[in-house]
Amino acid sequence: MTASVRLRLATLADAERLLHWRNDADTRRFSLNPEQVTELQHRHWLQQSLSNPQRRLYIAEYADQPVGTVRVDSTADSHRISWTLAAEYRGKGLAKAMVKLLVSQLTGTIVAEILPGNTASVKVAQHAGLTYQSTHNGILYYAYQTPD
Repeated sequence: MTASVRLRLATLADAERLLHWRNDADTRRFSLNPEQVTELQHRHWLQQSLSNPQRRLYIAEYADQPVGTVRVDSTADSHRISWTLAAEYRGKGLAKAMVKLLVSQLTGTIVAEILPGNTASVKVAQHAGLTYQSTHNGILYYAYQTPD
C-alpha cells in the first residue's frame, strides 16, 4: 500500500481539514496536548508551521483523497515525527504507509514520542523501522537511525 500513498506539503487551504483531524476525540486522547484547539489557535499554529524552515507538514493522500498528516521537526541532531490519520481511514494500514514513506525520505536519527496505551501508533512506528528506546516523563520514545 506504500506505493499508493503520496505526501504533499500542506498549505493554508488545508486548515479546516487539519483542525478537524486534530480535534478528533481519539486523536486528542493520544496527543501530547489533549486539549481541543480553537480555529483561531489552529490558524496561528498552521501559519507558524508553514513558515518554519525546521518543520515540514505534509498531507498524505490515498486514491487522490486526503487521509492524514505527517509532520517532521528537524534539528542538527534529529528529526522528530508525528502523524494523525483521519478517523474514517483508520484500520486500513494507511498510517503505516504514510509514516514509512516519510521515514524513507529522511536521513539521520528519527524520533517519535508516543503516549502509553497508544498501541496503534506503536505499531505504525515499528512498521517504519523505529524501535523502543526509553520512557521519559510518561512518554515512550521510539527511534530509528538511518544507515550512513
